[in-house]
Amino acid sequence: MKDDLVVVVPGIMGTALTRDGLDVWDLTPQALGGALGGRAGKVLKLQKGIGDGDPEPPHALEVGRVIQGARLLPGLVSDTGHGNLAERLGIAPERIAVFRYDWRLSNRNSAEKLARFVDERLSRWQETADPKRFPRARDAKVVFLCRSMGGLVVRYYTEVIGGWQRTRSVVTLGTPFSGSVKALRFLTGQARWVPGFLNEWLHEICSTYPSLGQLLPTYRMVLDPQWGRIQLSADKPVEGLDRWMIEDSAKLFNDIGKAMRKNDAAYGRERYGLFAFGGDRHRTDQAVSFSPAGRPTFHPDWSQSSAPQDRYRPTLGDGTVAHIAQVPPEWGSTGRPIWLDRRHADLINADAAFKQLKHICDDEPLAEALSSEHTVGVDLPDVAVAGEPFEIWATDADDAMRLRVRRLAEDGRCVGDEEMRPCGDGTFRAEARAEPGRWTVEVYSTTASYSCRDVVLVM
Repeated sequence: MKDDLVVVVPGIMGTALTRDGLDVWDLTPQALGGALGGRAGKVLKLQKGIGDGDPEPPHALEVGRVIQGARLLPGLVSDTGHGNLAERLGIAPERIAVFRYDWRLSNRNSAEKLARFVDERLSRWQETADPKRFPRARDAKVVFLCRSMGGLVVRYYTEVIGGWQRTRSVVTLGTPFSGSVKALRFLTGQARWVPGFLNEWLHEICSTYPSLGQLLPTYRMVLDPQWGRIQLSADKPVEGLDRWMIEDSAKLFNDIGKAMRKNDAAYGRERYGLFAFGGDRHRTDQAVSFSPAGRPTFHPDWSQSSAPQDRYRPTLGDGTVAHIAQVPPEWGSTGRPIWLDRRHADLINADAAFKQLKHICDDEPLAEALSSEHTVGVDLPDVAVAGEPFEIWATDADDAMRLRVRRLAEDGRCVGDEEMRPCGDGTFRAEARAEPGRWTVEVYSTTASYSCRDVVLVM
């Protein structure tokens, strides 16, 4: 209802983590240059065997501000940011609370902290909201807006901890309900586009983060010559990946599923509303196969599967999470999510998303279907080298869209604008160069209301 409290739960890189006032995960080329050659790795790592606990010195970091601008963790996830959230949603700013947390830690740990945050903020809202403006605030519940991994934190809170009793609805944007093959690629040190030295540095640090291990895929995405399509298992070695991560990811998702089924049986499935937004146009890792020694090979489709029916499975996603993994497993249908044409980094900024989010925040019926008439997919690198060209591709596009690519500085200035050239079969290509920095790259149409953004780190 219009008097509910809206709680925003960011995902990876969504909260600044600081040491002595310095945002240590603000990965600019300058910051990375110092970090790669210094002692930053010891600060960024977590202690061995941390499990669901809190970090000890020197690994403990302070939780800082919510990130509203462009950010990326090269090879895994990017975020174009969001500004003026209350204004764009058309709701009172005092109705919004943002949960800031150390996204490196176990999602169980973060869910416990979220429970305390909700208890305090919801009670305060119920007691102090202006009764003239919000007459039903005394009976308010929480509407969660979750970005990416934030949806897993909320899912554990609602189902395992019992937070559903204080929840009106949960909205997820690009949440990996069944994990992400891209996370497996990242955690085995094979991140796409990322140069070797940076890949090794990120692997060494991020393989200590329980939260990232809990993003490992749990759906049947391993292509096995004997058994067909199977789940990732800790019984077989995976080169570059600790066994405990596979076990922990499986346990997290199993615990959520078991608690959800128990709650559904006792209290009904309609205990709160669940709305999943996803992206389904873009090249996204779908599957993996392993050599006898456990070395992974990643696949963007199911063409290597021995099962003929797999050839008809969806082969796209939002560039980070596969189409099928963005669907809550209990739904059993890919037709129920609200599909958008944006990439993972920019899902929340889609106009169609905001139109629906406004209705959900006010506990009103959803608007009519707002699917885009465009089915364009976009592919571009996470990392590029200063002065050297990098490619941006668009697929399934139409000549009449007259696609272009522009590069935006962190203050929003346009510093480059290139035409995309047709390559046949609905594929378009552009080539860009940039100075060192963190740039937002936007593919847009000059004749239709289409745009798609992501972030590139130029070193």
